[in-house]
Amino acid sequence: MSKNQGAAGEPRWGQKRRLEFIDFRLRWNRTVNRGELVEFFRISIQQASADLAHYSRLAPRNMEYDRSLKTYRATSDFSPVINRDDAQTYLSELLGLTVGTLAPSASFISWKPPHDIVQYPARPIDTDTLLRLIWAIRDCDELMVSYQSMRRATPSTRWITPHALAFDGHRWHVRAWCQETREFRDFVISRIQQIETSRKATKSAEADSWWNTYIDVLIKPREGLTVAQRRAIETDFDMIRGRLKLTCRKALAFYVLRQMQVDRPPDLSPAAQPLELMNRDELTDVIVAAQKTPEIPPNSHIGRLEKNCERPQA
Repeated sequence: MSKNQGAAGEPRWGQKRRLEFIDFRLRWNRTVNRGELVEFFRISIQQASADLAHYSRLAPRNMEYDRSLKTYRATSDFSPVINRDDAQTYLSELLGLTVGTLAPSASFISWKPPHDIVQYPARPIDTDTLLRLIWAIRDCDELMVSYQSMRRATPSTRWITPHALAFDGHRWHVRAWCQETREFRDFVISRIQQIETSRKATKSAEADSWWNTYIDVLIKPREGLTVAQRRAIETDFDMIRGRLKLTCRKALAFYVLRQMQVDRPPDLSPAAQPLELMNRDELTDVIVAAQKTPEIPPNSHIGRLEKNCERPQA
């Protein structure tokens, strides 16, 4: 089998995908040549030449041939005609290539500018645990799990009914009904130490009103910023008329507030926290629910005293 062919003896993908590749490389690299097409798509030199000729007919003003370097260069009149990926798409691919979550064969990026990323501590998740959670969500089962809450000194065993996964920007949670607390909660997946057994669920995901409700988080620049600082913040966050609207599930709203740092004390200087939550009153129940008290076992003396002080977790 030729190295320019896939497992079935056919080139990888079709001509439309190869034209997207040419458009992408001209836009982001400013050059493209036949060898790149041959290597990436495992096609013949003749097919690569035909693809470049076809692209030239589609966009005759987009590229010109540099005979000395034997490559095509983007002209000053270049305008993408097929691949219109924006800056965010490019940077997301660059991030994926850097951390290894995106295979080089899945991205058109070749030359990469010098770059680095801030790597946060990994939160390892056991594959078997994740599989059991996914299957339980699919099959409408509930699981008996051993879970280490940061509000308890030791792991506890409880029945949960998982119905969704959620990522808060740093770690993965499973959204589930907790039989012990009789409410829907977020459980950090990496803190599930063991799944002991399963049974058919008795609680439906439709009952999780906070998960099924979408709300708006409205943010604006804080008072006290200069005009120039305010404009910079509005540009940073792509605000419209001085306001940023983030729509999310109510169950995830507090994570948004925390990531945007609008849950911090209001006495910080505008320079330390330049954003302000506009609809704090509408999100009071979200903020209150996130202020968790220690999860004391219900049969303890302290637990009985503080039972009435526990706040709902949605």
